[in-house]
Amino acid sequence: MTFWEEVALVFSDIGWVPAICLILGMILIIVEIFQPGFGFFGITGGILVVVGIIVRIYNNGGGNPIIQFFVLLAVVLGVLAVAAVVMMIALKKGWLARTGLVNKDTAVSTGHTKGTEDFGALVGKEGVTLCALRPSGRVEIEGKTYDVVSNAVFIAKGCKVVVDEVEGGKITVKQTD
Repeated sequence: MTFWEEVALVFSDIGWVPAICLILGMILIIVEIFQPGFGFFGITGGILVVVGIIVRIYNNGGGNPIIQFFVLLAVVLGVLAVAAVVMMIALKKGWLARTGLVNKDTAVSTGHTKGTEDFGALVGKEGVTLCALRPSGRVEIEGKTYDVVSNAVFIAKGCKVVVDEVEGGKITVKQTD
């Protein structure tokens, strides 16, 4: 029997059970390709494809089961490859961007944000601790409350401090007496 006769034999007498398993399995794998998730669709689809191939090979009705296995495997992989290429093209062209399949929202707001506030103007200013600094806590400077860090020493509540250094959002203070 020639190779093409084997290919024709694979699909001529496939039966309902393997056909349904193969088609449903490929559909579930394609769903997993387009909408990745926990893997439920992909795993279930893979199991159905394997079951469909095994059932078809078991009820082969003549012919070489090894050639039939590889023909079915090649057809399944070909269909899945075409689906993956279609998905890549659709993503690149933006066709899927207008559907619910692709979520382009981010957790960060799209508006303008202030970023890190510049506390450089506080250097040299005096304030009072609102709580004990061990070594971090809160200080009131010119009527505003700031989160600060002492220079690795304990400073009690109600003590006068001066801003010693500012590095980004970190305000370092030291006690004045």
